Amino acid sequence: MNSSILGGSQAVAEPPQDDEYEAVEGLDRASIECTRMHEAAAAKKTASDYEHIVWSYGVLWSLFAIYGVMLWRRGARLRGDVETLRTRIDKA
Repeated sequence: MNSSILGGSQAVAEPPQDDEYEAVEGLDRASIECTRMHEAAAAKKTASDYEHIVWSYGVLWSLFAIYGVMLWRRGARLRGDVETLRTRIDKA
């Protein structure tokens, strides 16, 4: 599967075709299993990190919503106070 570049002595592997299978060379079964184990641990850690991110966004949006409700209620109370003052001024 090797072809030479411009007739030189340097050989480059041709990319495998869609229907060809090229076996991995140089790795034993224990190395492959060790790599898979580390990849699984990294995937689990990444999933756990995503869960923390979702929770933190949920907490932040909840705080913003609570603050918005508090501002809305305060505004309603202030509008009521202003209306009461206007009626008192109109009576005087």
